[in-house]
Amino acid sequence: MSGRNEEAITADVSPASTPPVLDADATALLTQPDAREQALDSRERSLKERERQSQRHAEELMDRETELEVAQSKLQRALADVASSQRQVAEADSSVEARARDVAQREVEASAGFAAKNRESLAELMKAHASLRAEVERLQADLDAARLRGIESLETRLAEERRARTAALDAELQADRTRHHVKLSAEGAAHDAALAEMRARFVEEQRAALEDLNRQRAQLQEKAAELHRGLGELRWKEEDLAGVRAGIERSIEERARDQVSSLERQLEALRDDHRRDRELVISLELQLSAAQALLARFGDNPAEIERRIAQQMQKIGALEKELLMRPSASDKELLVTLQEKERVWAAERERLVRESTQLKAEQSRWLTGVADLEQQRERREVAERRLDVLAGEMEKYRAEVDRMRALYERPEERAARVGALEEPWRTDFKRAEGAAPKELDWLNGIATACESSGMRFPKRLVHAFHTSLKAAELSPLTVLAGVSGTGKSELPRLYSRFGGLGFLSLAVQPNWDSPQSLFGFFNSVDNRFNATTVLRAMVQAQHSPDHETYKHGLADRLLLVLLDEMNLAHVEQYFSDLLSRLEQRRGESRGVTLDIDLGAGMPPYPLSLGRNVLWVGTMNEDETTKTLSDKVIDRSNLLYFPRPRTLHSRAKVTLAAESPLLAESAWREWLQLRSPFTPSELEPFRQGLEEINQRLEYVGRALGHRVWQSVEYYMANHPEVSDARARNDQEALQRTMRRAFEDQLVLKVMPKLRGIETTGESRRNCLDPIRKQLESANFGLGLSDDFEIACRVGHGAFVWNSARYLENAE
Repeated sequence: MSGRNEEAITADVSPASTPPVLDADATALLTQPDAREQALDSRERSLKERERQSQRHAEELMDRETELEVAQSKLQRALADVASSQRQVAEADSSVEARARDVAQREVEASAGFAAKNRESLAELMKAHASLRAEVERLQADLDAARLRGIESLETRLAEERRARTAALDAELQADRTRHHVKLSAEGAAHDAALAEMRARFVEEQRAALEDLNRQRAQLQEKAAELHRGLGELRWKEEDLAGVRAGIERSIEERARDQVSSLERQLEALRDDHRRDRELVISLELQLSAAQALLARFGDNPAEIERRIAQQMQKIGALEKELLMRPSASDKELLVTLQEKERVWAAERERLVRESTQLKAEQSRWLTGVADLEQQRERREVAERRLDVLAGEMEKYRAEVDRMRALYERPEERAARVGALEEPWRTDFKRAEGAAPKELDWLNGIATACESSGMRFPKRLVHAFHTSLKAAELSPLTVLAGVSGTGKSELPRLYSRFGGLGFLSLAVQPNWDSPQSLFGFFNSVDNRFNATTVLRAMVQAQHSPDHETYKHGLADRLLLVLLDEMNLAHVEQYFSDLLSRLEQRRGESRGVTLDIDLGAGMPPYPLSLGRNVLWVGTMNEDETTKTLSDKVIDRSNLLYFPRPRTLHSRAKVTLAAESPLLAESAWREWLQLRSPFTPSELEPFRQGLEEINQRLEYVGRALGHRVWQSVEYYMANHPEVSDARARNDQEALQRTMRRAFEDQLVLKVMPKLRGIETTGESRRNCLDPIRKQLESANFGLGLSDDFEIACRVGHGAFVWNSARYLENAE
């Protein structure tokens, strides 16, 4: 409790805290004494129950003493031994009762002291709350006053600058009128000199205007930097306040959004002022030109003036043509400078747009995380209540378990528990003999056997599934998703049956909440280890056939484990330990093990995690299932089954003969542990993935190094790529590499886009450029239809759940 109070005090002292947060903390602290009083009542009831049990136990002891007295009269020769036993039992009982009373008394005293300390802590927290609330209000008032002073100062500077520019333009206009009257009386040479002077002055005015624009842009950049720092500080505050309730954090986010909107409106107002000033300058220049034209047309001698103007205009036209034909070095430098500034301004605008999009994406992810945290908080409260209820039960049974363990435990206990999990899963296997088959011939045999059994799978789907299993070193889990009834569970089963792999299917239950649900647990009531089928199969798969003590080992064969409907329960709860250990196996030459708990007082059983066990899962997406976390998706290949357009009949539900078990050495021969590609062969695909990664920056997403490594490893292990390289067919190699790259875009990259908004800036800056890249002729990919479906079916969010590209390939 003291640790929680300290955390609450730390959170309140933070300058980023707001009065609503402090009120919520105080309310929570006010409710804690009531909860503690309820806990004390519960403990008092538990103590009374224990006293009643002690009384019943004492009555039972009295009955036993009576029986012993009767037996004492019958067994005189054992009188001394029986009397000694009675005294020992009575002393032990009295000691137990004394300990129970002592423990109960200590619990009552500790609970009373805890309540007093809790009330004192509450009073201190209320004082700290009041002081912090006053400090927050003062800081908020100072911030508002500083903001108002800044706005007034900015408006004053803009008004003064506007008046100064207007006065300067008026003075300059009057000076131009005067100079124009003088120039009209001059000859052609003087007119040419005046024209050159006007051109130089115009260039100087442009340079001054550009300098003014640069100064204003610098001011805008400073405002944008301040805005960016403010938003960064806001994100930092949001991370610190992640434990506060969702409603309060939404209000904080709304206030932050209002501040951002206010700053953006101020920025837009400054841009409007600048635009109006520039339009005013242009208007004055047009008025000056019109005045000059009027003076030139209506002077003292209009005919002579018009003739001179015509001559000068001809000269000007000739000079302009010559100037256009031969641009000066200064004009070229000016043009290059203006173009460079234009590129800089465009890049700056693009950066600001990108930052705004990132902030929106961060906000969306933050709101989702807050809702998840609220759900987790509710679950934690329920679990804490259950823990309080079960704590008393655990104490009551612990003594009984210790007594029973002393009666039942024997030196051979561990051997019996290990024997339960080392019992072979199956013994009726047939092993294939002879040389390893060719990979493509082996896959074609599987497809032919599936068709003869009435099941049809796209050839490309079978190859993608096979390659995903081969890529288990980087992606140890293959997940099959799609419409129910399309063969997600049948493909692994028939692949194993006709390919010669051991197959084990597990029906995941909604109540799976720990690794014990997957592997088993020690049953203290029956005093034995309840090993699951998958645990016995994994143990069997790690023992060699010629092991001294273990028969029917399958270390030289392959085992495929299917987690059917794996997302009925939270995958992270029952599979995360195994997934982490499988990830540690990556590139490791030494054996990696997973400890299996055999019960209290027993050393764990080290389960070896060999590479001959392959993991596959199927999933549906409805209201009864759970979504996969980023950890699971990032370490998996997510393969979608196509929606059937033509429904096929299955006239006879029979399966072809089962193939003998394939040797694990044949599987190793098919693996490509090193990339066989040259840098030039991989460069187009690497650049394509990097461009997608750059676009994901606009929505706050990213692709890590593991994604590219998985893509390259998948392409190297694709059977068609290996066959084209073996035949030295460059055209087929390029075609199959593009196809494998397309598979990995679907399996690894598209799940990363899930949840991106399909409207507004997210679509313009992220989804549309990615789609154009997918449609580019450089890759020749066929993902446009599926990408359009993903943008359309998610109700405003990107959701990839189709596989038309497989049908198009067929």
